[in-house]
Amino acid sequence: MKISPLLPIIFLLCFACASYGVKKNTDQEQFVSPGLVKGLKLVKIIGDEKLGSSSLYLPTGIAIDLLGNIFITDTGNDRVVKCDKEGRFLVETGGFGWEAGEFNRPTYVATDNGLNVYVVDAQNKRIQRFDHNLNFVSTIEIKEEGGFSGFGLPEGIAITFSGEILVSDIEGDFLIKLNSFFEYERNFGGFENIGGGLRDPVGVSVSQNGEVYVADSQNDRVAVFDAFGNFIKSFGEKILENPKGVIIGQDQLIYVANTGKNSLVIFDPNGNLISEYGNSGWGMVNLSKPTDLKLGKENRLFVVDSLNNRILVFELLR
Repeated sequence: MKISPLLPIIFLLCFACASYGVKKNTDQEQFVSPGLVKGLKLVKIIGDEKLGSSSLYLPTGIAIDLLGNIFITDTGNDRVVKCDKEGRFLVETGGFGWEAGEFNRPTYVATDNGLNVYVVDAQNKRIQRFDHNLNFVSTIEIKEEGGFSGFGLPEGIAITFSGEILVSDIEGDFLIKLNSFFEYERNFGGFENIGGGLRDPVGVSVSQNGEVYVADSQNDRVAVFDAFGNFIKSFGEKILENPKGVIIGQDQLIYVANTGKNSLVIFDPNGNLISEYGNSGWGMVNLSKPTDLKLGKENRLFVVDSLNNRILVFELLR
């Protein structure tokens, strides 16, 4: 599908108009940066044509490796798709099942600093690890030990800079931390965590200083923990509705897929609102249940527009 030269301009104007209606939080010190995002410009749609054996159907998660390759969990088709940095199809793997390399509702996906791709195989209660060409490597499961009974219903995933794995579990309402040998280390964010109790945690992201950001979907906020699982703060309570995805950029800005409001929200490092973009619908300037987002090279923001069965690629205008 070709995009009219006028559509990106229309898209930007629509989002810009929407952002003028958002009131910024002035109760706290405002973050000022010469690189502050001033708008979004649609530059590409991935998924408006078939990718491999089929079109995307209810995709959930997205990851981008060091070379810019794109990995998409195509949840409705129980598969994972790899595209190059331009969104061209390269390879796929999966299919419904419980054997190695098969999936039962794959949700979120992450890559590490090496060549590994980690996929949350939610209904099979496991993580599957693949190489960069989506060849199956191993299955990561947690054996029952002590008072911990293993994965309940895993959903989101992030890899720390030291190779540890963080998995959100919406059945247990906590985060699970595995060490770099894929062994259970601890869980945190449970109901006993004062102020940091999670309800249906979904997307997970790790900042450059090791802080853990969680899309705390049923609490309508982003919760922040230190590397040891101690609760630090939360933000977005009066702005977010059922958020599913969160990512922290090198610019220190925090980008959130605000699923319940079909929008994208940008916060400064202090959790103050900078802007909100988008509205419900299926057109070029709309979103329908965005579930995840990742930052790529060349000032690009990749957004999983789940119910529209596509990935939207924006340029961040500064």
